[in-house]
Amino acid sequence: MKSALQGIGGLLLAVLLLYWVFHDKDPQALSAALMRASWPALALAGFLNLAHNGARVLRWGWLLDPVRPRVPFRPMFSAVILGFMTTLLVPGRVGELVRPALLSAREDLPLGPCLGTVVADRLLDGVAIVALFAVGSLNAHFVAGSAALAGEIRLTAAIALTVIVSGLVVLVAISTVGGRLDGWLSRRWAPVRWAGRVTLGLSRGVDALRSRRRLVPIVAYSLVVWLVIALATWIGIRAAGADVGFSDTLVMLPLLALGVSLPTPGGVGGYHALMQFGLVSLFGVDPTLAAGAGILMHLAIVLPVLVLGPVLLYVDGVSWSDLVAAGKKVRALGNAKGPIEVAR
Repeated sequence: MKSALQGIGGLLLAVLLLYWVFHDKDPQALSAALMRASWPALALAGFLNLAHNGARVLRWGWLLDPVRPRVPFRPMFSAVILGFMTTLLVPGRVGELVRPALLSAREDLPLGPCLGTVVADRLLDGVAIVALFAVGSLNAHFVAGSAALAGEIRLTAAIALTVIVSGLVVLVAISTVGGRLDGWLSRRWAPVRWAGRVTLGLSRGVDALRSRRRLVPIVAYSLVVWLVIALATWIGIRAAGADVGFSDTLVMLPLLALGVSLPTPGGVGGYHALMQFGLVSLFGVDPTLAAGAGILMHLAIVLPVLVLGPVLLYVDGVSWSDLVAAGKKVRALGNAKGPIEVAR
């Protein structure tokens, strides 16, 4: 019932956002704008959007290094793509759970730290997005009259960066004293013990950030991930006919990330609405071109994953039941009587 309600709510939100984007558009003008798009450039944008996952996997490998060094690239890449595919197809962003649970099950990794690396992964995404937004805002070509809106976005980005960095600092601090806390938790009330051990298990996912040797490549790959995404987005927007600069696209990153994260099926509606809002309000792009850019770039994001995902399911011999079985391991997190397992 909960999943059904989430699905219905997400679908209604998608419909409302799509109505906001398209209700005042001339269908013939929009169709003409789509037909004028450069399809080779859009194919390149789709390839880059898929290829950025290589850097994402390499970063995940460094985050997993304290748990187990040199986890193979292939199962991590498969888990990332299948996680994204699940997020596109299943309500509630289940893919964020499937990715670590699948890797944990297939590579026999401890689930708590594996989940923690994905939490760290998402927090690092936020830091990279805000950092690139700050760089882009120095040279972006804001339209006249958008200064107030740009200032509000800067303030929001600064607040978000503070919250994200604080979350990372807290997790690192808990990881540092985790050994002592585990003994204290073993004598606590069962629900407190469970919640505490879940937190400890997740905190083990940021152990890599305590090492300078690991921190440098982790930060570097975080920036590469979002620079490639920004490059793909810039190519796609320009392919759709909107004349924006690369710095303008960096400014768009927080808005587009928010659009994808909205609880709509496959990011439909949210991505389109935030794309149009940013392009029109900040950079004065024609609304029809902005709506077309949202359609085309959303396709460039989701189609490669929806094509490659089933191929990986077949080649790797993974079924939907395997994903469900892997997800069930989450229920056991924190129930162990001894210390949370960190490495094998």
